[in-house]
Amino acid sequence: MRRERRANPGGARAAGQVKAPLKGRVSPLPHQRAGERAQIVFGLEPVREMLAVDPAAVKTLFIRERDHTRFAAEIARVQGAGGRVMAVEEAELARMAGSQARHQGMVAQVRPYRYADLEELIGARPDPLLLIDGVTDPRNLGAILRAAECAGLGGLILARDRTADITPAAIKTSAGAWAHLRVARCGNVAQMLERLKQEDYWVAALAPEGEVNLYQLDVSRRLALVVGAEGEGLRRLVKARADFLVRIPMSGKVASLNVAVASGIALFEINRRRATLA
Repeated sequence: MRRERRANPGGARAAGQVKAPLKGRVSPLPHQRAGERAQIVFGLEPVREMLAVDPAAVKTLFIRERDHTRFAAEIARVQGAGGRVMAVEEAELARMAGSQARHQGMVAQVRPYRYADLEELIGARPDPLLLIDGVTDPRNLGAILRAAECAGLGGLILARDRTADITPAAIKTSAGAWAHLRVARCGNVAQMLERLKQEDYWVAALAPEGEVNLYQLDVSRRLALVVGAEGEGLRRLVKARADFLVRIPMSGKVASLNVAVASGIALFEINRRRATLA
């Protein structure tokens, strides 16, 4: 006669069962050096966007103690991807996110952004391709990512030097756009522009003094659009290697546009002009 198997309280958990979050204080955050701000994303929508696309990017999810049931789906995603979940007091979340921030009961410590392979990105031949050189404010970078994704951009390249990385601040400002873009990094920008020319790209660099009016730019060619630093603009060597220096016509009294605004205008104008050629 077969014996009935008794339930084993210490055995494996049922498939899909959510483990209870750990409880405790967090000071400092794991892998955080003294005086260094942790790499975090906070707020419901930014964290949920990250979990929807790349749950393994979250190392630790910190939730308000009373919200265990409310955030059961988010907890399951993090645990399923190998991350951990900690239930902490409201004051801990406020300290991690900053006193002026709205964490909404959720803070995620995240892994560094995983960039796309540069050779694979170039091989995919996105058109237009956006190259960002010298944008140091991560919020400006996030706004550029948002504009680029809304314009349907297939790929971006960030300079490694003098340019912001895709940090939690950039991710938050991008409003989820980061998750839908392929972003690679390059070393020497001038050499990269020469490489892109060999791949049949025409390099159009945005500059207020440009001789080519954006509205007259030949958009029938494969284009690599280059944008430069917030204040200084493009470097001399970058300008020298551009096929076109392109200006956005200005009608007001202010002499220049924010780099993210300029990027969005240029990308949408390329789209509009190409639609008329189709």
